[in-house]
Amino acid sequence: MALDSYSNLKAAIASHLDRDDLTSYIDDFIDLAEARHKRDIRIRELVSSGSITVDARTENLPTGFLEGISFRLLTDPVTPLQYVAPEEMARLRSETSGKPKFYTILGTTIEFDKVADSAYTGDFLYHKSATALSDANTSNEILVRAPDAYLYACLLAAAPFLQDDARIEVWASLYKSCVDALAQSRRQERVAGRLTSRAYGDTP
Repeated sequence: MALDSYSNLKAAIASHLDRDDLTSYIDDFIDLAEARHKRDIRIRELVSSGSITVDARTENLPTGFLEGISFRLLTDPVTPLQYVAPEEMARLRSETSGKPKFYTILGTTIEFDKVADSAYTGDFLYHKSATALSDANTSNEILVRAPDAYLYACLLAAAPFLQDDARIEVWASLYKSCVDALAQSRRQERVAGRLTSRAYGDTP
């Protein structure tokens, strides 16, 4: 059976657990797996770029935000903003207005070191979460790229519920292998991207 849809994933979970009394719990296992994915999985298919108007001390994060990558103001020339930790922002925060230089993430907002003196167009590159699987959304980027990560995360979520301690280590190890492989692939993609950019920028 191909793990290419929400219904097929549920069937595979039931088959691996070899129980016919868990139908009402399988969606819970999927929910727990998706919560784990938000913490563990970063793939290129879930990198998004959003336009944010910067005209105040804080701006709302995009829907589905997980982790920031870069932020720049589309001025001429472009102004890259530097990310700092919230405690560092407390030291850098200025009460004067001007062009922001730093940003941090606080809860559901982006905070800048100063109030913008104009309305700047910001380009925010970030990791977003995959849309949860459901009858209305039968697939997503993680299921397409790494169906094994979905299956093993679901089985790992089911093991404590079933008091099947012997399988926890098995499913955890298999799931970790999937996550590690995705992380390694991501590192290779970044290296390849830097090499390509350098090649384009070389002069004969």
